[in-house]
Amino acid sequence: MILNVIAAFVILARGALAVSHLCPGTPLRVRAGWILLAIGAAAVMLSGGTPAWPNVALHCGIAALVCFERRAPFFCEKK
Repeated sequence: MILNVIAAFVILARGALAVSHLCPGTPLRVRAGWILLAIGAAAVMLSGGTPAWPNVALHCGIAALVCFERRAPFFCEKK
């Protein structure tokens, strides 16, 4: 449960940072996606129940993805 809350906190923190740094020209679908991620992370933190291991794995994966810099060479390295 603690790992799930930590992952939710990371998602919430990154979501709050992303929403606060969006420019006015950001498409609505991107803005709505980050807001929904942040709301979902807050709901996970407030739920208090013991999550199933697939949910913990999903939340940890999402936390890892939102922490990656999108221009970082994780997915495609130049040779």
